[in-house]
Amino acid sequence: MDDLPNLKIEKICLKLANIDSEIIQSSKKQDDVNIRRLVDQRRHLLALLRRESIATSNQQDTSLALRYVPRPEVKHFIYSWCNKLKTLSLKNISYKSSSFCDLLFDYTLPEAWNFEDDLMIIHQPPSANILEVAQRRNQEHMIICDLAHTVPCDVIEFAKLNGIQICTSLANLERTVSLLQISAQQVISVTCENNPTTELEMKTAIADAVNAGKRTRKENTATVSKFGKSWSTNVLKNIKNFQNSKNLHQLEVDGVQDAIIVASGPSLTKNVAKLRAIQDSIFIVSALRSLPILNAAGIDADLVIQLDAEDEKVAKGFSPDTLRPVKNLLIEGMVNEGFFAIPAQNTIWSLPQHFFDIHQKFSTRATPFNVPSVSIYALSLCHFLNFKNICFIGQDLAASSEKQYADGATNLLPAHANLSMFQIEVPGFFGGTVLTRNSYQYQIKRCSELAAEWKAQRHDLNLVNATEGGAFISGFDHMTLDAFIEKRKLKTMQTTKSVSFSQNFPITTDSANSYLQAIHKTMTNISILADMIIKLDGQPEKTVGLEKKMKKLIQKFQTQNNSTSLLNIAMQESIATVIGTSRKIETVDTYTQFFEKVKKTALLLKDAAKY
Repeated sequence: MDDLPNLKIEKICLKLANIDSEIIQSSKKQDDVNIRRLVDQRRHLLALLRRESIATSNQQDTSLALRYVPRPEVKHFIYSWCNKLKTLSLKNISYKSSSFCDLLFDYTLPEAWNFEDDLMIIHQPPSANILEVAQRRNQEHMIICDLAHTVPCDVIEFAKLNGIQICTSLANLERTVSLLQISAQQVISVTCENNPTTELEMKTAIADAVNAGKRTRKENTATVSKFGKSWSTNVLKNIKNFQNSKNLHQLEVDGVQDAIIVASGPSLTKNVAKLRAIQDSIFIVSALRSLPILNAAGIDADLVIQLDAEDEKVAKGFSPDTLRPVKNLLIEGMVNEGFFAIPAQNTIWSLPQHFFDIHQKFSTRATPFNVPSVSIYALSLCHFLNFKNICFIGQDLAASSEKQYADGATNLLPAHANLSMFQIEVPGFFGGTVLTRNSYQYQIKRCSELAAEWKAQRHDLNLVNATEGGAFISGFDHMTLDAFIEKRKLKTMQTTKSVSFSQNFPITTDSANSYLQAIHKTMTNISILADMIIKLDGQPEKTVGLEKKMKKLIQKFQTQNNSTSLLNIAMQESIATVIGTSRKIETVDTYTQFFEKVKKTALLLKDAAKY
């Protein structure tokens, strides 16, 4: 078994050598159709060679990968042939021409490219033809990016038929990339415009959005890997709670322009009294963790957010102040069902795009942002609600005076880190440096990226960090809360703030039961298929007939699994290992090992889908 990876490399090298010979023969005949097919096969094999070489580099001698040395005449010919686009006259440039689109891809695609895994972003396609040509060349993963909102009807229709996402903003592109479940070692953008300056600017902007999405995706993978199983089971248990709650997309806030986001860093304590004095002039958004501190100071938060995936013991042991019911409680639907019992005038739910089947079933819209923390969620929500002035307090993003939380912030919810994790130096609010940890460092960068993006779109947006301590956040104005209050004249400002909810997103008892019943049936079928696959995989003799049966059963499993998001989310770590997005370095499971996990998880979800 240890020799198998090297055998794969040898086979790939042999195929590459044969293809090089075929390319030389085809070049003599000037057979462009065959040359294109061979060059694309060569791209794909080079990508596989790179992947296999990396996979075996820590275990074996990788000298086998060097057995393939491309012939100089082949490299020279391919380079010249792929650059024919440069000799094309302007009158022959037409994205409705398949010949032109082929020349564009010949030039754009890198020497090594995995058509099955790598991602192509096509910017502003003027017709579906360029998508059809890419698909004909076996490109599987594409995203359409059209920031001008001029997507032609045939492009929209092609995208719908082939499951291709259309992004009409860089924020939407970033969010889409962050949610991808593919290995995508490479991402390229194909810009369908002929202005070199604009093309370069657009490619840079797309690359920035993709990189930000990839960073968020890495964080998401770690988070979903850790909490995915509880998220999926919690969502199933919460479906009926959604019936009696509002949805985030119904929320509307009027009569106030200033929002203050209350986080639970050590600096919160010094600002509570100041916050109380202006609470009628501002919209206060608070993490649930900060609620005890606000309650003790006589402050009523306008909106309280709970996202953390706490376990059942924490949720059931939760003891809110029943004498001070929350005005508006916003809960992401993956949290433990116990949080829906918190006394609130209005309970609001939302659900990420990960749970696509639930949104399809109930015609609801996903949470409009994909972020790594409660504070950045609150920041994105305030931006979504069109506040002009958004101010952080208590968002230290660093340890201060041997503390990571304000006094009282762990009375309701437990701490999620310890001080030994704060070892990274970052610029501080008051200058100098402060100590932070990995996840906070990422949050600092994410806040800065969002600030740059939003301010480019809205020049009247005012982002303020008034933590009076902690980390410096680029893109934010840094001032004390007193200075912010004075600048905005909040002590004398008269407001008539109101919270209202627009049209309903009705989830009835019948529709909830129907969905749960379908999930119960799907998980039953998946557990049965898993048993059958495990049994076949255990056969000592692997015949051709057995392999065909195995392939057929796996296809049936994939069909069942594709109908719902829940199993993928619950098994994120195992899936991430298979597609290469896991942070863990480990070998991929055998069929038996993988499907034993599938069966166990499916039965867990089946039990949660009670109707």
